[in-house]
Amino acid sequence: MSTTEVLDRIEQRITLLQDVESIESLKARYWRALDRKRPDDVENCLIPEATIDFEGLPRYASREAFMGLVRDAAANRSAFNMHHGQNPHITITGPDAAEGTWEIFFYGIDTSARTLTQMAGAYSDTYVRRHNRWWIATTSMRITSLHVQTTEPALRSVVFGAGA
Repeated sequence: MSTTEVLDRIEQRITLLQDVESIESLKARYWRALDRKRPDDVENCLIPEATIDFEGLPRYASREAFMGLVRDAAANRSAFNMHHGQNPHITITGPDAAEGTWEIFFYGIDTSARTLTQMAGAYSDTYVRRHNRWWIATTSMRITSLHVQTTEPALRSVVFGAGA
């Protein structure tokens, strides 16, 4: 193998690693934007024709349709959410295409409804590169476990959520 061929392979491997890191960072930005109630940042992670299919919610056939839910959630000042994504498995499937799976642990506090929600799930996503950056093209989530606890007014409990 020539030096040029070796360098080309190294360059391809570096590009692959950079693409995987960019996609992992994209998903982290998406979850962080949801938790911090920043709908414009969520919107900036999804292509316009993105499809969103989360178990327990309607299926959304576009980013704009999904953004109504995101904006409503961001306006709810009594709800505080924490998305913890883990165990990413990203596969580059083409020069500008990838797919990935993630596990999610979600914890939600709703001081108005007096509920605490713990949920685990599995995400399956596809990604596309446009204009020199990666975007979420499709995202779906299936629940693997769910626990919702109501805090009764008679019980002494402290429920706190910092502002966004």
